[in-house]
Amino acid sequence: MSDLTADKSALSGRIIYTVGYAGHDRESLLALLRAHGITAVADIRTFKRSSYWTAFDSESFGPFLRENGIAYVFMGDVMGGKPQMPELYPDGQLDYDLMAERSDFKSGIERLVAGAGKYRICLMCAEKDPLDCHRTLLIAPALKDAGFDLHHLVDGRVEAQSETDARMIAINGGDAPDLFAAAEPDPDAEIKLALARQIKRVAPKADDAIKRR
Repeated sequence: MSDLTADKSALSGRIIYTVGYAGHDRESLLALLRAHGITAVADIRTFKRSSYWTAFDSESFGPFLRENGIAYVFMGDVMGGKPQMPELYPDGQLDYDLMAERSDFKSGIERLVAGAGKYRICLMCAEKDPLDCHRTLLIAPALKDAGFDLHHLVDGRVEAQSETDARMIAINGGDAPDLFAAAEPDPDAEIKLALARQIKRVAPKADDAIKRR
């Protein structure tokens, strides 16, 4: 992970943080990152520029973080939540399962895992609520498989992924599979169902996500 693998003295751990910059200015987001000991930011937006939150455009926000002692790398080309490949929208809506199987996405996860051994990493996207963002709906399951947990910086507090999952189940609950009816009950059936429903609710549509040239 080019910018995130150089600091030999950084803390290691099995937690990666996330944040959405909506509602922040540069200074308040910097203060939040510092308060939680973040030493590197991985920008996972698809596009480097925002039409609304211009203070967080990659070309200027990356240098701002580096000037303040926090490493920065843009990873939206491999992990962005609005990929520009039409084949990832087979039914008009982004298919996260297809994206998770891409080799470039898997290499992005590997870079995060490697970087987390040397940095306290925070994934940055725009959405304030992690339930509305691919950092929960796509990246969290992949990092869980790699042995990592996500902690979300939300409204001045840390929300563990287990708490985010509980909110997701509360929103998307009902009609959960009967664990005792199956020959081999799946203990993750409830969260899998909630995740599928949340993805259906918020995953981007091709018409909105893909830029027309």
